[in-house]
Amino acid sequence: MITSSIFKNKQILILGLGQTGLNLYKSLQMSGARVYVFDDNKGVLASLKKDKVSNIDLKKFNFNTLDYCIPSPGIPTKGKISHPIIKILKKKNIKILSELDMFQLYLNSKSDKHKNNIKVIAVTGTNGKSTVVSLINHTLKALEFKTSLVGNIGKSIFQSHKINKGFYIIEVSSYQLETTKIFKPNFSILTNLSNDHIKRHGTLKEYAKQKFKLFKSFSDNDYGIMSIDHKLTKNFVSHIKNNKSQKLITISSIDKKSNLYFDKNSIFKDNKLIYRSKNPYLFGLHNQENISNVLALLDLINLRNSISIKAINNFIGLPHRQEIIKSNKKIIIINDSKATNFESTLPALQNYKNIYWICGGIAKTKDISVVIPHLKNVRKVYVIGTTKNVFYDSFKEHIDTVYVKYLSKAISEALKDSKKNKNKVTILFSPAAASFDQYKNFETRGNSFKYHINNN
Repeated sequence: MITSSIFKNKQILILGLGQTGLNLYKSLQMSGARVYVFDDNKGVLASLKKDKVSNIDLKKFNFNTLDYCIPSPGIPTKGKISHPIIKILKKKNIKILSELDMFQLYLNSKSDKHKNNIKVIAVTGTNGKSTVVSLINHTLKALEFKTSLVGNIGKSIFQSHKINKGFYIIEVSSYQLETTKIFKPNFSILTNLSNDHIKRHGTLKEYAKQKFKLFKSFSDNDYGIMSIDHKLTKNFVSHIKNNKSQKLITISSIDKKSNLYFDKNSIFKDNKLIYRSKNPYLFGLHNQENISNVLALLDLINLRNSISIKAINNFIGLPHRQEIIKSNKKIIIINDSKATNFESTLPALQNYKNIYWICGGIAKTKDISVVIPHLKNVRKVYVIGTTKNVFYDSFKEHIDTVYVKYLSKAISEALKDSKKNKNKVTILFSPAAASFDQYKNFETRGNSFKYHINNN
């Protein structure tokens, strides 16, 4: 766990005791800070009763004594939906910092010798973040560097072990960036941009604004890598290159003039072939984009060599991301539970044929038009979830579609229907929606799919 004397005697309020908040609480306590907490969930506090953790009394607590507050990523901090305590803090001009900012304060406190030996890689974007950070971590380990993989991928930053020489690799969400003010990674990567978390941020433009924060505090020694296949990212790159001198590497599957250009099979740098796809676990155009981000980073740190390329080629994909559950001459079964929006399900629809597609859940937007052109490989759609609108109502006009509500029934029907097809078929579970109507998270949902497949 990361601790630091820089937090000693600081008065800090942690708002929300999820994994991030709880680990930060433990770290700050061990660092000698005076730590206060507040969580709306009484069940969370009940589970921490033995540790004598309890909410502040909102009527009696003197907020003016605080040095700063750290809200958990799930706590809204902007506009009308912001948490009531956030509104109090803003009126009193109390600093609201993110876990990323706290990590930056920790890094700033280290000696110059250690600062120079520690590099921070931050990855954000709509899709591909987890694969990119995991692939970076896998590759740097193969090159025998010390690494710590933390952030939105599952392990909170302050839960990490300390590194005095090596790389912190952080998956960063837009929620984390919402309150971020001073976080300054050495390498910033934006994988791509599409509609996501609009309910939280209001508009795609505001969502993108949070992502771009990673690139706005660049110095001459910092580097950025960004896809320019979206209008907003392309415009941002054009603006930042005209106004700042930092090194920004562009990646595209459309613009061959970008620094790295990729197609389904190959990746080019300055029009020269630098990588040809060989890894069956990194299949498809979206994974070529993921690999392009990693290659761009390796070039920036002068580590693209035979060892790092071999590591990319032997990387085994992450669970719930086009995860192959079964494959033979007659059928391939794919668990793509991580696909939580329409854009993230497109790669699977493009990569496979004769698809019996299971989808549904809480749609993040009602505009499903992006999916319609990609239904040519789909034979039938099975919609799950507590509501059938958006998915069922949109697809029924274009393709054979049924609403079955529950995943277990969708699997049974898909397997039954697919047996009638004489060609090799694909059972694809790619929800294109959030899981919270029926499952705790996408991992629970994906594990449920695997359970029912194995027991059907």
